[in-house]
Amino acid sequence: MRKVLLLTPIALLFFCMSVSAQEVNTDSLSLVSKINADQTKLEKLQSQLEQQIKKKEDATMRAQESANENLKAANKLSDKPGNKKLARRADKKASIAKRDAKNARKASGRVDDLQKDIENTKQRITANQGKLNKFKDGRRE
Repeated sequence: MRKVLLLTPIALLFFCMSVSAQEVNTDSLSLVSKINADQTKLEKLQSQLEQQIKKKEDATMRAQESANENLKAANKLSDKPGNKKLARRADKKASIAKRDAKNARKASGRVDDLQKDIENTKQRITANQGKLNKFKDGRRE
């Protein structure tokens, strides 16, 4: 009976130590998986950034070209204000310029959002790596 009473606290101590070690191990594994997921996401976002920047440049160029065409059509109309054909062309060119400008603004917004996502992901990776280093340092001491 005395042996049982003496061995029970020792067994409890070993059990508690193994449970806390598993908790630390689980937490560190969780951090590693989060870091890996964020790194994968970062690579994906960075590859998308190049494509979005190219789309933004194309949209900006189209918007500038359509604005120039709109200006030319408006100048022709100002020379002959009563010409309905020139008025329709100028109206059409103005609509195209408006649409292209809107598309350029949207493309610029997408690039900005993507850059924010990349920055946030980098910060999350850095924070999780710091937490993981604390776990590693805690186990060594």
